[in-house]
Amino acid sequence: MTQDGSLSRDRELAGLLARLDVHRRFAEQRSALGTADARLLWLLSGGEPRTLRQISDALRLEQSTVNRQVHAAVAAGLVRRVDGPGPARHFAPTEHGRELYDDVVAASLGAHDAALAALGDEAEDFLGMLARVVDAYGAAVRPE
Repeated sequence: MTQDGSLSRDRELAGLLARLDVHRRFAEQRSALGTADARLLWLLSGGEPRTLRQISDALRLEQSTVNRQVHAAVAAGLVRRVDGPGPARHFAPTEHGRELYDDVVAASLGAHDAALAALGDEAEDFLGMLARVVDAYGAAVRPE
């Protein structure tokens, strides 16, 4: 806190980001897709089927974790096995998985749009300032 009893700027930013994270987690809980399925469908929405190894590398997850998540998504009808080059199995989204992912993304973007609409004419300025804050924060935590 500062001498006048208000929060310092760094604490105020940390508090706002924590509140945003609470809201984000609430939205994830209400989503028709779990985080793992959404992340998998995001990756596979690029159009090209991928192997478990490619998925593991792209998501930076252990292959055993990816194996479990992909097979759960197959069982749920979100992902299917497809033929690909070589002996490794390839995976792609099903039509149902793609439609569900598109719906979840649309809902998420709608919430972001509503938040920006609340800023009116200041939305563009906010986005520019937020981009600068995010970049500066990244530089502070990744001093490479």
